[in-house]
Amino acid sequence: MPFSKLATLDHDALLALLHAIPQPVFIKNAVGELIYVNKAWQTQLGAPAGNGNPQTGFNAEQIRFFTEQDQQAFQQGRTITQEDLFKLESELSARHIQTTLTPVFDPSGKPAFVVGTSIDVTEQHQLQQQNAAERSLLEMLASSVPLVDIMSEFIARFEHIFPGAIGSVLLMDEEERHLLHGAAPSLPAEYNQAIHGAPIGPRAGSCGTAAFLGEEVVVSDITSDPLWTDYRELATKHQLRACWSMPIRSTKGRVLGTFANYYREPRVPTVSELQATRRSAYLLSLAIESDKNERKIQRDQRALVAAGLYRQAILDSMVDGLVTVDRTGKVHTFNNAACRMMGLDAVTEQPQHLNDLLGTTLPADGQGHLELLHAAESAQGGNFEVGGLDKEGELRPISLSASKIPFSEPETFVVTLRDITQQRHDEEEIRRLAFYDPLTNLPNRRLLMDRVRQAMINSARHGRHGALMFLDLDHFKLLNDTLGHDVGDELLQQVATRLRMCVREGDSVARLGGDEFVVLLEDLSPNPNEAASHAEFVAHKILDMLAQPYRMRGHLHNSTPSIGIVVFFEDHETIDELLKKADVAMYQAKSAGRNTARFFDPVMQAAAATHAAMAQEIKAGIERNEFVLHYQVQIDARGHCTGAEALVRWNHRVRGLVSPEQFIPLAEETGTILPLGYWVLDSACQQLAAWSRNPATAHWTLAVNVSAAQLAQSGFVDSVKKALLHSQAPATQLKLELTESMLANDMESIITKMMDIKALGVNFSLDDFGTGYSSLSYLKRLPLSQLKIDKSFVRDVLTDPSDAVIARTVVALGHSLGLTVIAEGVETPEQRDALAAMQCDAFQGYFFGRPVPPEALMADRAIQLPSP
Repeated sequence: MPFSKLATLDHDALLALLHAIPQPVFIKNAVGELIYVNKAWQTQLGAPAGNGNPQTGFNAEQIRFFTEQDQQAFQQGRTITQEDLFKLESELSARHIQTTLTPVFDPSGKPAFVVGTSIDVTEQHQLQQQNAAERSLLEMLASSVPLVDIMSEFIARFEHIFPGAIGSVLLMDEEERHLLHGAAPSLPAEYNQAIHGAPIGPRAGSCGTAAFLGEEVVVSDITSDPLWTDYRELATKHQLRACWSMPIRSTKGRVLGTFANYYREPRVPTVSELQATRRSAYLLSLAIESDKNERKIQRDQRALVAAGLYRQAILDSMVDGLVTVDRTGKVHTFNNAACRMMGLDAVTEQPQHLNDLLGTTLPADGQGHLELLHAAESAQGGNFEVGGLDKEGELRPISLSASKIPFSEPETFVVTLRDITQQRHDEEEIRRLAFYDPLTNLPNRRLLMDRVRQAMINSARHGRHGALMFLDLDHFKLLNDTLGHDVGDELLQQVATRLRMCVREGDSVARLGGDEFVVLLEDLSPNPNEAASHAEFVAHKILDMLAQPYRMRGHLHNSTPSIGIVVFFEDHETIDELLKKADVAMYQAKSAGRNTARFFDPVMQAAAATHAAMAQEIKAGIERNEFVLHYQVQIDARGHCTGAEALVRWNHRVRGLVSPEQFIPLAEETGTILPLGYWVLDSACQQLAAWSRNPATAHWTLAVNVSAAQLAQSGFVDSVKKALLHSQAPATQLKLELTESMLANDMESIITKMMDIKALGVNFSLDDFGTGYSSLSYLKRLPLSQLKIDKSFVRDVLTDPSDAVIARTVVALGHSLGLTVIAEGVETPEQRDALAAMQCDAFQGYFFGRPVPPEALMADRAIQLPSP
């Protein structure tokens, strides 16, 4: 359309033309009122268009500023261009707007209109500021500013460029499983602390998800986005509503962390904001990667320095000394260990010659080092042992070895010095452990065998007899079980000391193990009788010495040995035969009453074999259920049966009924008394339960003997509970019989166990009273209900006044303590009457009935057994 025809446009066509212009256009009147804006102005700048009031989006101050600009254009009478801050009341931040104003005058020259165009240059401003921030970051990188300061400064600049943004940098941990706080100067400290160390994952907020996926994550509304399910409450607490997070990647693509922008209102990023955030993540990656590389370089440098110091420390802290010397023995270099070994100060007492270092000459002519160096040049190498004198004058065994340094000028040798003092001590300790008992430091079996072998050779060579003694401590197992192994070990040590005092310097004392000792006497006499007499003299000396009381843990204890002796001549027998004979003789001494010595008697060898076989038979008898219980009735003063005592019998499949005197001592000695005793207790409780169900015997009590070994067991109380529970026997009618000898040791422990058992309702009777360690001080502390007069006093109560006095005293003592008294071994009516006259409460013995099986006992009493 020709220009001249524009005047023909009507009003609507003109408006359409202005609306079609893509650049924002506005028109004001002469007084500054905005009377028209086109659609581009409305779309790009957000102001209203059309017939509405176009000034409603600005505040009064902005309108006044715009009017002043309009008047300036009228005054200058020309088009003016300037850049202003543009902010509608509905916007949070101002924008940079470049405005061009053209004044229009009416025909008289008066101001009529101002036609203006506006261009939004905010992004250009932001890009300029971002470029400045990036330059600043690069400058800080070049200046070695700490990473946290770089990140904090960069975030502050970013927040200034993009008002409303709250920046945050999180760093990936070494395991690449958690994000750590890096920098976020505008976020609340509480929030930073809460997310520090948070795990990455597919639903771990914006940052945790971005780090996990390696992709940017834009969340426009935290309150509704599922990625923030676990952190929504934390974010809303701190008024955070939107979060856009970018992964920070290394040059190799590894995720180093995240850069995030938070906002306090829901919003979607613009294209320029996303681009700026991505570029910021890239620049931050340079800083983070640079920091990692710098720290790695520093670590490597420290490692190199440490390695150098470490190598030097190795040389200076070596146990072996290292010295370099020339052919004359002059010392060139040495490490600290070489001086430390000889007690020298490496700084103030530097050795000049190898002899100075060793404190002595190698060997006497002072040139002995040449032999060492010559050997170093040979194929065999040099290795010598010398006695070096340290600074304190102490002689130390030193091992020297040398080697020549190849192609050294002048000739140089490396000499290694090793202090082998500890090695010599260790060798001696190994020898001691191999040949000596660690508890008593006496020769052990291995060394004894060697000495016995040599003694037999010497006997054959010189024609003189020797003797071998086998010692076993009486009742040692009981002491060990009642007082504990610590006390037993202390006794063995004291016995070893006393045995050494009883023999000559050339004789030997050895410990075979446990409480078994062997004494070897050599060079006694050519005459066998004289040799035997000398051996007997030493044996009695040992008996007297070992019979003296032992003080252990503040208390006195008694112990005696049984000694077996065998005299030997030349090498007519083997060592094993000698030991076996001495062992047989020792058992003969035990059979003779203990605390004595016996020479080997061939007849006893068969007895010893029988003894060993019997021990095995007892164990097998328990397994084959060959043991049975017989019961002996107990009668009160009115002649009524009050119960019985359970007595174990052995119904051997070959020998028939074996007397308890034959197997009880052996069972106690071999330890089989424990399973046997538990069987007796359990079986007796079963019988007591059966009696309790019969009206005729429901009131009966049952006495059961308890061995010392049983009482010493830590689980004895539990075994009584178990027997009562298993049998359902009435505890108040069970009576456990103890002997006085069992109370000699560890009284406090015994009282504690008795109290625990008494609490179950079980009663206690003290058997053999008056024959053991009678003491009123412990008698009144024990929870007893009965004393039993020993049958040795009952047997002669009518003929021996002393026994009658003892019986009467026991009755009186028992009654004064509130205890009942029962007499055992009553065989005649006269004995029963005499004891009844003494007010004895109950009786037991052949006069009333022998021990019989339970069926026979019922028959004797004419008692009908209950139906099963």
